Amino acid sequence: MWLFIVLSQVLALSTSVILWWFVQPKTLAKRVILVFSIFLLSNMALFYGLSDFWRERFRLYLMFSILQGFLIYTFIIICAVGVVYCHVLKRVALPRLTRLLAIVVYISIVGLAIFNAYSPVVHHLMLTTDKPLKQPMRLVLVSDTHLGKWFGNRQLDKLATLVAAQKPDVVVIAGDIMDDYTDYYEQTNMHSHFSKLSAPLGVYAVLGNHDYRGQDDAIATAVSQAGMTVLDNEAILLEDTLWLVGRSDDVDHTRLSAKTLLTQVDTNKPVVFLEHRPSAIDEISKLPIDVHLSGHTHGGQIFPLTVLMDWFTPLNHGNKHIGNTQFVVSSGYGFGSVPFRLGTRSEIWVLTLKSAK
Repeated sequence: MWLFIVLSQVLALSTSVILWWFVQPKTLAKRVILVFSIFLLSNMALFYGLSDFWRERFRLYLMFSILQGFLIYTFIIICAVGVVYCHVLKRVALPRLTRLLAIVVYISIVGLAIFNAYSPVVHHLMLTTDKPLKQPMRLVLVSDTHLGKWFGNRQLDKLATLVAAQKPDVVVIAGDIMDDYTDYYEQTNMHSHFSKLSAPLGVYAVLGNHDYRGQDDAIATAVSQAGMTVLDNEAILLEDTLWLVGRSDDVDHTRLSAKTLLTQVDTNKPVVFLEHRPSAIDEISKLPIDVHLSGHTHGGQIFPLTVLMDWFTPLNHGNKHIGNTQFVVSSGYGFGSVPFRLGTRSEIWVLTLKSAK
């Protein structure tokens, strides 16, 4: 917690320096007022957020701090442009034009981050299995919808339209269906929009860590009432040809091991394993599991986490063949606590699984 508070003060100091450069206060009094005002505002936002840790107030603070972070990105870009303009091209600096450019860059960064959060893309991927499969099966992977205050009916309608256009055989949802609670889901009648999501062989879901914060039963009930099947450490055979296995999230300490879950299935047939996180890659890759589907990471969601998570995790986003298994990690259709994505984009995956034989 103390590290978090220290980092917030560093962010406030950085913001002060940037606004000092932008405003150029002429007197000592104005400089003091500027710095004091930024630190006061930043700390008011911080303590307001900490008074409701990991709920709505804290998320508002996260939005505030990320917008401050975008100021830093703007400053870095302007400095880089200035170095090229003045030292490489040997031109004279134009302060007013520089400040105007800074405003344009900042608005562009914020606009791009919001666009990426609310404008999903569709990724197509062909997967093969050495096991017999009567005919190719098309699956749509959706994850991390985080239904709540910032993400609701309009995005659900868009999701249903996107999925229907892919003509899938089955739809799977890899957890974090709601953003902790069912409050906004119920208040805005998301049920009627969520239930539009369908596929000939059904829609199946597992719960994620945000679904296990005290309302997992209510969330599972809401998902079931929308016509979907929640797979809670269980397996289902689709078309007598493919096993879909769903496991609960890591926070469920009673969940079964992947090896135990496989005792429910015939591993001579293709096995698709669905869970929220890609945290069990070592475990899964040694088992006769053909495809592993997950989400949770958000792909890092906002730079520089998008890069750092690539460095420190086996698979942060995308697909990779590891051991016996083909892994697919979605960055998510929603975005979690803040309505920004920078370096990632809202997405769904369309996976066509066919037999290599």
